[in-house]
Amino acid sequence: MTKKIMVVEDTPDLLQHVTDFLTMEGYDVEPCANGHEAYKRLVYSIPDLIITDLLMPKLDGFALIEKIAQDKMMRNIPIAIFSAKPPHENEARALSLNVKAFIKKPCSLDDLHEVIKSILDK
Repeated sequence: MTKKIMVVEDTPDLLQHVTDFLTMEGYDVEPCANGHEAYKRLVYSIPDLIITDLLMPKLDGFALIEKIAQDKMMRNIPIAIFSAKPPHENEARALSLNVKAFIKKPCSLDDLHEVIKSILDK
């Protein structure tokens, strides 16, 4: 069965690049331009993994993660943070919200894929 990944990123070129790569790797990818759009879509479709940026307009990554954590239907979705912000600044907060990984931007698509596989293969 094809794994579904929601990618939440407000930089259009990066969102398209990651979406294209993951689609070529065989994933069903749902791109979202911000946390607000992502949360609206989660009501209708639960992915196997959410990869989210932190700094975004409308609803930032932590606000999205907190909303997911408060929802009984969504709280068990694995989440990876994909951000240029240093992980140590947000690590305690992220761990308290069940974030599975930090992926520091920039990174190679192969490194991103390795993190995704490590989360989805558990």
